Amino acid sequence: MSSSNSNQITKISPKQQQGVRKTLVWIFGFIALFMGLFIANLLTPKGLSDEQLSAAGYFGFQQPRPISDFSLTNHKGESVSRADIEGQWSLIFFGFTFCPDVCPTTLGVLNRAVGNMKQKPQVIMVSVDPERDTPKQLNNYIPSFNKDFVGYTGDFDAIVKLATELNSAFGKVPGREPGTYTVDHTASIIVINPDGRYAGFIKAPHQALSITKVLDSLML
Repeated sequence: MSSSNSNQITKISPKQQQGVRKTLVWIFGFIALFMGLFIANLLTPKGLSDEQLSAAGYFGFQQPRPISDFSLTNHKGESVSRADIEGQWSLIFFGFTFCPDVCPTTLGVLNRAVGNMKQKPQVIMVSVDPERDTPKQLNNYIPSFNKDFVGYTGDFDAIVKLATELNSAFGKVPGREPGTYTVDHTASIIVINPDGRYAGFIKAPHQALSITKVLDSLML
């Protein structure tokens, strides 16, 4: 006797074949979308978390703080105002050209940090010793660290006002010799966002790699 029909191949109708193809297309499409999103997520740059930024020495404000307009002079003898710190990220450091240690060290670190950055912020040293730091003096000093760095000087009261808004204190200290003096000042690096607002600061001591990581993250 012949065997039962259990070995016969079940035929799929054209309508059923069309349904199978649609199902397969949907499955492969979903897989492709998932893989695309996964790869894009891996390739998309991510900023540092608040904890990582803090570990790198950066302390940012939830709401960047406004800065009043100011009128100072740069190392080229040109007038500058708040408009000159708008449209780009800026790093501001309060220092002076007769500073024996902190200022040249910080400017050297900033030079190395900026050299490693994908996008380069504007770096500005605002003089806390305008009595001696004329534009000519700044022009002989600032470019020796980096030709793109900028120096600001000007009216003492205008500098005090800007420093106060940026939480940077400074004061004249008598030197060992009669008639001489130095200036004590805050060593933090102030971070200004492209809106010209005080976004936060990087505390001392400074490390070039940490500054680079912080700014690369903020500028994403």
